[in-house]
Amino acid sequence: MTSRRADDPQRPLFLTGMMGAGKSTVGPLLAATWGCPFVDLDRRIERIFGAAIPALFARGESHFRRCEKAALQLLVAEPGFRARTVVVAAGGGLVVDPDNRAAMREAGLVFFLDVPAAELARRLGSTPIAGRPLLGPDMDAVAARVTELLDKRRSAYEEADGVVDGNGPPQDVAHRLLTALTTSLRIF
Repeated sequence: MTSRRADDPQRPLFLTGMMGAGKSTVGPLLAATWGCPFVDLDRRIERIFGAAIPALFARGESHFRRCEKAALQLLVAEPGFRARTVVVAAGGGLVVDPDNRAAMREAGLVFFLDVPAAELARRLGSTPIAGRPLLGPDMDAVAARVTELLDKRRSAYEEADGVVDGNGPPQDVAHRLLTALTTSLRIF
């Protein structure tokens, strides 16, 4: 039998935050630390619906949000899901729907990786935007669009169980998250 560390939540951990916040980079680091599965909800959506995120978005953002919600509902309904350690990278806009926020909070712990808009724009400006439909094709407009989306979503993100500074190398962010989890787990 494996002993559990104090910072292992022994329940799902959902990472939220804007695109570019590092959820899909920090998540696998935590999963490796705990020896547990990592789930990237966007990749799961693509498998379930048989299409890439941009193709699903091409049918309209509301269509994509319905797919996203269905994927989350299927995940949290899996037998035993709520009683095991798993790290889930939630899509940046998943928190827009109050039902999604409630589903994540009921199933596990939710942490927001908070990164300033300027840093998000810098990170996103150095990656191909084809997989990020909400940014559009104009790289000059990325900073304005990221700021707009972050402003709209911030209050939803901050409903999380904890907020962690997402700046810096992924290993540093993972360490800050582990520290925050240790503190939070004493509360729960």
